[in-house]
Amino acid sequence: MAGYRKPKNDGPSSEDKALDLFAEMMIEKIESIQGDWRKPWFTEGALQWPRNLSGREYNGMNAFMLLLHCEKEGYTIPRFCTFDCVQRLNKPGKDGQELPRVSVLRGEKSFPVMLTTFTCIHKETKEKIKYDDYKKLSDKEKEEYNVYPKMQVFRVFNVAQTNLKEARPEMWEKLEQENGHPKIGNGEQFSFAPVDMMIKDNLWICPIKPMHQDQAYYSISKNEIVVPEKEQFKDGEAFYGTLFHEMTHSTGAESVLDRFKPTAFGSPEYAKEELVAELGSALVSQRYGMTKHIKEDSCAYLKGWLDELKESPQFIKTTLLDVKRAASLITQKVDKVALDLKQDVSEQEQQENKVSATEKIFYASVAYLQFADDTRQLDELKDKGDYKGLLTLAKEYYDGNGMDEQQTYASPLRNRGDDLLIEDKDFAVVYNGSVGGTYEVMLKYTEQEVRDHIRRYGIGRASDDVKAVARDMAAEQFAAVSRQKIPAFELPGGEVLYIGYNRETDSFDVGPATNAGIIAQHSFPYDHDATLDDNLQRVNEQLNEMEEYHAEEVQEEDYGGGMHR
Repeated sequence: MAGYRKPKNDGPSSEDKALDLFAEMMIEKIESIQGDWRKPWFTEGALQWPRNLSGREYNGMNAFMLLLHCEKEGYTIPRFCTFDCVQRLNKPGKDGQELPRVSVLRGEKSFPVMLTTFTCIHKETKEKIKYDDYKKLSDKEKEEYNVYPKMQVFRVFNVAQTNLKEARPEMWEKLEQENGHPKIGNGEQFSFAPVDMMIKDNLWICPIKPMHQDQAYYSISKNEIVVPEKEQFKDGEAFYGTLFHEMTHSTGAESVLDRFKPTAFGSPEYAKEELVAELGSALVSQRYGMTKHIKEDSCAYLKGWLDELKESPQFIKTTLLDVKRAASLITQKVDKVALDLKQDVSEQEQQENKVSATEKIFYASVAYLQFADDTRQLDELKDKGDYKGLLTLAKEYYDGNGMDEQQTYASPLRNRGDDLLIEDKDFAVVYNGSVGGTYEVMLKYTEQEVRDHIRRYGIGRASDDVKAVARDMAAEQFAAVSRQKIPAFELPGGEVLYIGYNRETDSFDVGPATNAGIIAQHSFPYDHDATLDDNLQRVNEQLNEMEEYHAEEVQEEDYGGGMHR
């Protein structure tokens, strides 16, 4: 009988190969900084946060390596896609017409991204369930399952490695526009309002205290951040970069990410926590368009970081997982404050520009008299200048019916040559001398009356001016709901998407939140014949039906870290 043969070892796993590559890239980057520690972590203002082709952001660990990859290869659009994603772009168009094929260019090499999926197995029945179903269980029910994390490696290509520019020029142009935004600010003392508000209103996980002194640190014992005042830094970017460094440290507290362990100053664990803080602050700064240089105090750790990386590529894995969790916590908080600020500004602008409903008047056409009609009496009154008599006569053409929203306008003058002859509190008469002369009799309504009409009858056949009022109403209702909390949906895969009403397109924009607002990944038309709650429910249902949000949730395991400075 043949003896047992041990399966052949095919060499390093895909995860090991990815970690080796990440370690090599980090070594190269740190060595370049060691040669000139004034160099920034990333090229100044060059790239935005990496996303996939559908607009979903990569997490902190993958984002950091993809930024380094873009910088090294010269990619100016940090958007990536898998080979399968490229193939899906080759589906026939809506009209069934075959479009030019999108493909990866010959000879191009993919880049690894690492994701952790979870397998949930019942301890007794061995039944498997999805991780998003496991999350919905009670604590007692969760005890009946074993949860096994598994790191998986996926290969992605930058859009510049495909023929997308030639095959889908409109999509390429849109990607260029989305990734060509300028930095949020520069100059000597630019201000980043979301972080300024976090400091002022104590919205971070611990107090932040700018003080006129020369040290920046996070105190574990007091659970507070102390930094010099902004005016003491060479520019605003240096202030925020230093603050992000200390904010990253503060996420390691026991009550937050529990990363700190008792350790001595200068130990490997201490050095690792400094690297977590440096990479975390570099990543957060890059997200908000700021340039982050290495903190001068951290330069002493450069050699230690290199030694650790060269000795064990696993060092970069545990470090980047800590960076991912810390950076995610910071950006989520900042983005939430930024969204609240934007909402407050929008409400203030609406309030400042809003005309009282009792003052703003709309004009509904109730009679249109042309040359085919007998307008001789009106002509005589007009020619004599008896506009009061003309108005009295014109009122007789009104048949007593209610508002026709299709013929209701914000101004009585809509065509070239229109002339408002006379009006009182209820009626107006407009004359146009072209083509034999026409008279239009118009009944006046307040904006409040227009709004009441919209609530009763909708806007199915309304004029553009009436539809604009409906958009104002939707914007006001959404703003009222958003004052306490910006609406958001948690999808089956665990992703959280925010929702905003876009008055210009009369639709809901749905996507992740940034300091500039919501990055719209999806747009849903607003139904003015339904309530706001019904509209939100419909959007939620449609999102939950989308395949892309039914993948198992991607999360990383908890890893320990070192202490802060």
